Amino acid sequence: MPHEPVAFISHSSLDGDTANAVCQALEQRKIRCWIAPRDIPGGASWDDAIIKGIDASRVVVLIFSSHANQSMHVKRELHRAFEKQKVVIPLRIEDVEPGGALEFILIGVQLLDALEPPLENHLGPLIDRVSAIVNAPAEPRSFASPSLETRASTARGFASSISVHASAHAVALAPAVEAPAVARQGAPSPAGGEDTKTLRVALLYKRSAQPDDHVLTVLESGLRSAGHEVFVDRHLRIGVEWAREIERQVRESDAVIPLLSAASVQSEMLGMEIQIASDAALQQFGKPRILPVRVDYEEGLPEPFFSILGNLQYHLWRDPKHDAELLAHLLDSLIAKEQPKLIRDETPGGAVPLESPYYIVQPSDLEFHAALDRQDSIVLVKGARQMGKTSLLARGLQQARKAGKTIALVDFQKLNQVNLADIESLYKGLGGMIADQLDLDVFPEDVWRPGRAPSVNFERYIRREVLDKAEGHLILAMDEVDRLFPCPYASEVFGLFRSWHNERAVDPDGPWKRLTIAIVYATEAHLFITDQNQSPFNVGTRLELHDFGIEQVDKLNHLYKDPIQTAEDLKRFYDLLSGQPYLTRRGFYELTNQGKSVDRLLEVADTDEGPYGDHLRRILVLLARDERLLQVVRSFVHGQPIPDPTSFYRLRSGGLIVGSSAQDAQFRCAIYRSYLARHLA
Repeated sequence: MPHEPVAFISHSSLDGDTANAVCQALEQRKIRCWIAPRDIPGGASWDDAIIKGIDASRVVVLIFSSHANQSMHVKRELHRAFEKQKVVIPLRIEDVEPGGALEFILIGVQLLDALEPPLENHLGPLIDRVSAIVNAPAEPRSFASPSLETRASTARGFASSISVHASAHAVALAPAVEAPAVARQGAPSPAGGEDTKTLRVALLYKRSAQPDDHVLTVLESGLRSAGHEVFVDRHLRIGVEWAREIERQVRESDAVIPLLSAASVQSEMLGMEIQIASDAALQQFGKPRILPVRVDYEEGLPEPFFSILGNLQYHLWRDPKHDAELLAHLLDSLIAKEQPKLIRDETPGGAVPLESPYYIVQPSDLEFHAALDRQDSIVLVKGARQMGKTSLLARGLQQARKAGKTIALVDFQKLNQVNLADIESLYKGLGGMIADQLDLDVFPEDVWRPGRAPSVNFERYIRREVLDKAEGHLILAMDEVDRLFPCPYASEVFGLFRSWHNERAVDPDGPWKRLTIAIVYATEAHLFITDQNQSPFNVGTRLELHDFGIEQVDKLNHLYKDPIQTAEDLKRFYDLLSGQPYLTRRGFYELTNQGKSVDRLLEVADTDEGPYGDHLRRILVLLARDERLLQVVRSFVHGQPIPDPTSFYRLRSGGLIVGSSAQDAQFRCAIYRSYLARHLA
């Protein structure tokens, strides 16, 4: 940006239009703003760019709404603003009050209202306030309320009294006696003034690690002085009973606080303890709550930590100067009125949102994350329709972004017929999409030479204009690649991708070592690529998605607060849908949001008027377009085998059947068999 920003615009993406209007109004008054996504450079880490934007700004303008109340990104931005003592000016655009974390952060802060349209009629006071800050001396100012400052002051005083003892020796000798009454009187309390409820808190850590032991001492002593019961496993003798006691203590805690550091995230024991806490929370309606603390560690989390903690807000400790703030924030988190509500109205269909509490992590997710982390040359993700391929891809790319990798995502569904007309049009279309995402100034047509072969032109563009200008490792992700298979030039395109894989072996230090290609598809590639030596589909890392098992369906049932009450009903539900991800999620949506009983859902499931009617009719319409395939399915319904491999592979990639060959094929789930049997009789 040409000048340092004055105002950082914090907003939910759902309020983007309002945020952009406020930004425009401020900048018309010569008040430079920072706003996402405009000011995030192509290929840059989203989180890093936001942190830099907040740190560089004098004031944070919050577009406050019900969306902001629910936005984890907004909460993190305001926590950062608080840490950096920025002035926060909330502009309320809906008649709602701050809730959850925002209620705490915004205590005592005046809200400017812009409740009635038009918006511009309400921006005068906002512009005047920001202008006053611009013209004032650039001194750090806090927007914290008196109650928050009192909390931090109390915690600072307490933390300073124990910081000199934060050593491994002090940890071993830390007293477990009740703190003096005066210390408890100074402990933080809820905004309403009521006494803090005594909670059971388990501290999870790696033994004999520093500075973990220092943080452990601060938290153990501080939490006990605030009146909470604290469990630390240092006094237990290792053995079978030790393991059982740890599991019991974790499961019975109201909250667990794992200390995550460069050393502890390598600990299998800590990983197991966090897994116990996560499993218990699923079974016990959110108890224990997990409140991660990062101990001078902001790198990407390895598995199993990422799957459990990757989407949770965490508290960051850097050095002993942060003892008081860390303790104050944790005490406030413990007395929060309630956990974030589940997204009950999340309608199934399409990719599962990144923030969804209903996403089930499968082994293929972990393998995909590991392949991207290893920077494999080619990663193949194969699965039938509605298996969750795009959802898996989105989560893997999100983790890669956080790890500092550059991402370019090409969705072949967005290519039109002009783009697919010939190989040159395809390459220019792909290159243009990549250039847009990475904010490149040079497009393929700018450097295209008619005398060169299209594949040579495209390779030259990727090497010189993309790889040479992208920061760090580049992941080129391609979704819905099946659209390319029927094209006459498909083998040449995939042969080019295969050659980049081969280049790694020939020239290990060449530019292609900085490129990972992730290819997501459903159809059997070998049906379209004749020369397997030129195919990328038989090299690299190959992953195949599978339907949920009954254990995973049971886990999803817990996430939806157990609408299926008995093991017998769960089996009936599973037998009907066989764990097909979309159908399963749709079923739970019907049970929780539409008030259906299991009996009623199963009764109407395979009818045209039932909740799956649209999905089932679509299958019938697609079959009707292909008379030969329709006859194959009609015969299959009546017990005849599938006559040829091509029909088998087409039906399997479409998600209608499962099996390893035409001889052992069967319908993917009972609902498909019963519906098609009725309509194809």
